[in-house]
Amino acid sequence: MMRQPSHLVGNGVRIPEITPQMHERISKIARDVNSQEPRISDISAFGERVRSGFGDGAAVLIGDTGEIPLMIDTGRHHLDYRLGWLARNGDLVLIGGPASPAFEAYQKRVLDQPDIDYLHVKTGEDRLRKPVPYICLHDVDVYQELLAWVSEKGGATLMPHITTGTIWALATRLSEDGGFPVHVAGPPPLLSRRVNNKIWFGSLVTRLLGKNTVPKKRKAQSTSALTRHVMDLAQEWDRLVVKVPDSAGSAGNVVLDGKAMRGMKPVELYYELRHRLAGLGWPPPFPVAVEVWDFNVLNSPSIQTWIPQVGTPPIIEGIYEQVLAGDEKAFVGAVEAELPDDLNQELLTSAMQLAILLQTLGYYGRCSFDTIVFGQSMKQAQLHWIECNGRWGGVSVPMSLINRLSGQATRPVHVIVQDSGLTFRPRSFSGIEEEFDDQFPSSDLTSGVVFLSPNLIEDGAGCHNLAFRPSRKAAISRSKAITDRLLAQKTLV
Repeated sequence: MMRQPSHLVGNGVRIPEITPQMHERISKIARDVNSQEPRISDISAFGERVRSGFGDGAAVLIGDTGEIPLMIDTGRHHLDYRLGWLARNGDLVLIGGPASPAFEAYQKRVLDQPDIDYLHVKTGEDRLRKPVPYICLHDVDVYQELLAWVSEKGGATLMPHITTGTIWALATRLSEDGGFPVHVAGPPPLLSRRVNNKIWFGSLVTRLLGKNTVPKKRKAQSTSALTRHVMDLAQEWDRLVVKVPDSAGSAGNVVLDGKAMRGMKPVELYYELRHRLAGLGWPPPFPVAVEVWDFNVLNSPSIQTWIPQVGTPPIIEGIYEQVLAGDEKAFVGAVEAELPDDLNQELLTSAMQLAILLQTLGYYGRCSFDTIVFGQSMKQAQLHWIECNGRWGGVSVPMSLINRLSGQATRPVHVIVQDSGLTFRPRSFSGIEEEFDDQFPSSDLTSGVVFLSPNLIEDGAGCHNLAFRPSRKAAISRSKAITDRLLAQKTLV
């Protein structure tokens, strides 16, 4: 049985037992999915030396998000360094975009892992940027440098932010050229695409948990079909959202005012939708989903799971309340959730059922489920499952970092901040370290701040950090104080 990477996986919460009847239901759905897509978990094409799981040796961490649709156009504000928080001595972190030697030294210092290696990959800028995995596979110089590093280690585990066909192809090439095994710490490529697709995931949730557990939605293959669906749904609902189903979070969300669209003629609505979709690129990235935007939202819980290979039960490590901002509901932070017991149990039980289903289909690795709690009050609340994040993310990386730093059964109180909507004076990360030296985290993690990535803060465009305090209220206050200190100097001095 494959070992569990203890530096990535924390303690699970207590989960109600899944009944034999539910296990049989899960098995039946998995058989149905496999009959429809027999190759959904197949990795045989990648060679005998390429294996799913986490190997015993070194890891290559690839934090680039560029292979997620609509996420390539991030300019300088990469999050590649974020995944470096999961590295150990002897591991290699691949970094695309601007290098920050000061942040690398800081990351090693906080982790107390002085022997982490970094390899910088030139990716280009803005819309000309290419994803790091693509460059590693196709750029001769970069590939040879990576091959030399992996050869010296006698093999490695590729641990990407998101597992794609490019990652698996890179594993194949490295294993063939080096003659050693290469593990991939993520799901098979087709299954990865499916779980990260909001339409596919919604269908899976409906089959497992029931039709009322997801928002009312339609699939559109063209602007004409989208026009027809919007006209239909707008008659009953005041707010709709068009989603690119395989993008991440709010990237690819277009919010529509149903009331404003009721009075439009079909041709007017058609051209209005064409105009709105133009912001997603041209031609529009069909198919898209159009769904009812839940009203009276009370909470946005995100359930964090680790899915091992079959034979070991999935682990649910916690539930976080996401802080979402703007019409597109962009992620700007999270805290551990405080929910009524019955709702908490419903989330845990349903998440475990979904995790077991994905595991049965061949999924391996980090996975989270985003939900919406809505209604007039928490006593009358309803729950909708919104999307599956079959990858590492803005909550799971900091959560796993805390597990590593604390070594405790219970995580210390903390707040995660990932706000890209700020404007303040740019400064080097070495300047940030000096300015916030009084905030270095204490050994017991009851105080202090960890800056999670450098690019936003160096450009004066946002902040990505983790704040610790003895209480939730104090941690939130501390995170706000950090932001206020950054905003205090708006311009160069």
